[in-house]
Amino acid sequence: MGSQGNDEISREISLAKDRLQKKLTALDLGSLGITEYNQRYLGDKLKNIGRGLDLYGYLLRLCLSNNSLPIQQSVFVDYGGGSGVLSYLAKEVGIGKVIYVDIYEGSCNDVEIISKALGLPLDHIICGDVDDLVSFVQSNSISVNSIASYDVLEHIYDVEDHFKKLAALQDNYFRIVYASGANIKNPRTVKNLKRKQLECEHKSRQKVWGHKERDSLHAYYDIRKEIIASYAPELGSNEIEEIARITRGLMTPDIMACVDEYRHNGYITYSNDHPTNTCDPYTGNWCEHLMEPEWLERVLKESGYSVEIMSGYFHSSTSHSFPKRIAASVLDNLISRLGGHGLFIAPYFIVFAEHNVQEEASKSSPHV
Repeated sequence: MGSQGNDEISREISLAKDRLQKKLTALDLGSLGITEYNQRYLGDKLKNIGRGLDLYGYLLRLCLSNNSLPIQQSVFVDYGGGSGVLSYLAKEVGIGKVIYVDIYEGSCNDVEIISKALGLPLDHIICGDVDDLVSFVQSNSISVNSIASYDVLEHIYDVEDHFKKLAALQDNYFRIVYASGANIKNPRTVKNLKRKQLECEHKSRQKVWGHKERDSLHAYYDIRKEIIASYAPELGSNEIEEIARITRGLMTPDIMACVDEYRHNGYITYSNDHPTNTCDPYTGNWCEHLMEPEWLERVLKESGYSVEIMSGYFHSSTSHSFPKRIAASVLDNLISRLGGHGLFIAPYFIVFAEHNVQEEASKSSPHV
């Protein structure tokens, strides 16, 4: 395949989705030797794999469209790849080099096993975060063309720092397509996610089959109290509780910095303006971080990107009942017609960003 138009790319992705769906549904997850976490996580995805592949196919189309570079010469990064389905689809489409990145070692090991079982071995698997990705790309003189993710952005501890570091990937043009279900413009989504955030903040959870070992089970507020009491045993219980309340949304090093500030000045300047946003104090993993699109736009533009916040779609699957397919089709049509206002009903949003846009690239449009 040489340089392709958008219609041809869409056809290639559609065919690849069908092939991959057959391969995935034929897997016996219990016999692969993968973690219980990915047996559960990927198993859940396979229950509605048609819609999932439609979503991932759409993200890939945004990555590849209006690009003069042949697909087989493209370098694609699946950031925070989890079970690896987006990476497998990228390989099935025929993208030249696919780099999978995830901070959880269990997933990195599992993806290597699963990709080989599918006959789609990935080119590189990086167990780490954005620093590890940048280091690997630079040390191996790799030129990345696009980087995508789904439901990762809302878990990144320092979003501003993340995009600044991605901007240092290379001097050439590249495209970012980050989709997130934590859509702050959708009232129904916000209501559900705020409830989930409050539970993580104040309720400890029981370990169940398929638990991700990296995630804390104790209430985040209680964890912060333990961190503060251990770091500053001279503080009284009321002070510890107040500092724990104020430091919601911080991880251990930043919590300690706030304690030091309190020790020296008697007050803490940090504040979390959102009423429920919170993160795991040990890992910095946000619990469905709700972020304003306007803030995201400003953060990206300040790091040298052109950016558009786009509405996601419901991606009706043939596995859905006929009424659900009709409803999804109607809603997707409405989202498309509403433009930016479609975020109000969209199930997810997309950060579509381009870095170091050259004249010919600046003429491209994400609407494909």
